[in-house]
Amino acid sequence: MNLVTHNLMTRKSALRLMAGSAITIAGGAALSSCSLDSNAGTDSSEKTLTVAIWKGYGADLPWVAEAFKEKTGATLKFQYIDSLANLLQLLAKADGAIDVALPNIQYIGDGIDQGLFHELDTSKLSNYADIYPEFAERAEIRKGQTLYGIPWTWGSTGLFFNGKQVTPAPDSLAILWDPAYAGRTALIDDANVLVPITALHLGQDPQNPDMATLTPALQQLKDNAKLTYSSKDDLAKAVASGAVVAGIANSDGIGGLIASGEPGASDLVYVVAKEGAVGWIDNWIIAASTTKLDLAYEWLNYMTSSDYLKKWAETPEDAAPAPANEAVAASLDADTLTRLQAQPDKISALALQLPQPDDVLQSWTDAWTQVKAS
Repeated sequence: MNLVTHNLMTRKSALRLMAGSAITIAGGAALSSCSLDSNAGTDSSEKTLTVAIWKGYGADLPWVAEAFKEKTGATLKFQYIDSLANLLQLLAKADGAIDVALPNIQYIGDGIDQGLFHELDTSKLSNYADIYPEFAERAEIRKGQTLYGIPWTWGSTGLFFNGKQVTPAPDSLAILWDPAYAGRTALIDDANVLVPITALHLGQDPQNPDMATLTPALQQLKDNAKLTYSSKDDLAKAVASGAVVAGIANSDGIGGLIASGEPGASDLVYVVAKEGAVGWIDNWIIAASTTKLDLAYEWLNYMTSSDYLKKWAETPEDAAPAPANEAVAASLDADTLTRLQAQPDKISALALQLPQPDDVLQSWTDAWTQVKAS
């Protein structure tokens, strides 16, 4: 999942138009919290589960608190974050005040190494066997043989275009560099998406690109664009006016935009280009310091269940990403799978945003900052 998306667009409430695990960090930013209680004033602290998550991202939908209360008798309290660095800082200082949280694949290893997450007993994870093996077996959510995270959702950041104005339908990222579409494309303001996308375009390793050759191509990408956006409203306005006919966006974000009925949105198409797309995986963890371990397991089981994931996926306005639960994906109709870009064959086309050394990530940020300023 993408941190610029989270930071600037409150994740799902803003349709999460960007992807994966990017790293624009608002260090020290204030965090907010709220409690959703269907029977306010009647619960005890032992029946309150505190969830650290992006605002508007699935878990805090109004019906979730009611359903979880019905299942467990517990009230939900949300501690909202604005970056994954914030999340790790929060957990380090929480001392039991946070019970569960949602790091992505790029940052989960840092939390494991810092001892911030509780090890998971797979016999207590009722949906673990249904998680795609491509996700459940990843080394990043483990330390040795010990599991610390259960995959929840996944998605990609790739190419979108207006199916009426862009013909023939493109299957390549090359359209973003095509002079024929100069001044008509949109880019996410996110180095940790645009650098890998440019690497894919050049045929380079998206995890280890050659910045000397990539930076000029990144400059060409930016110079060809009409819009560099950091909010769904900016993109929606550009699409509605016809100023933007192609660009880079998050798969489920575009699905949500299409379903929104915004002007021009119904003409949009999202594809994983032949070069690939940037991918992300979000994972639920239990905080090492929680005093509500059993309730935390109930939360992980509900979040990864068919009851929850299917309802979320089948409500277009909630802009769900693709479920990591393979059985849930198999139960969705073809139109829903397309809207979520959740077809299993897309998983192999993802260039996942994985842990990177700080100096590498800084070099990506520096390159994009220089390009934007030119």
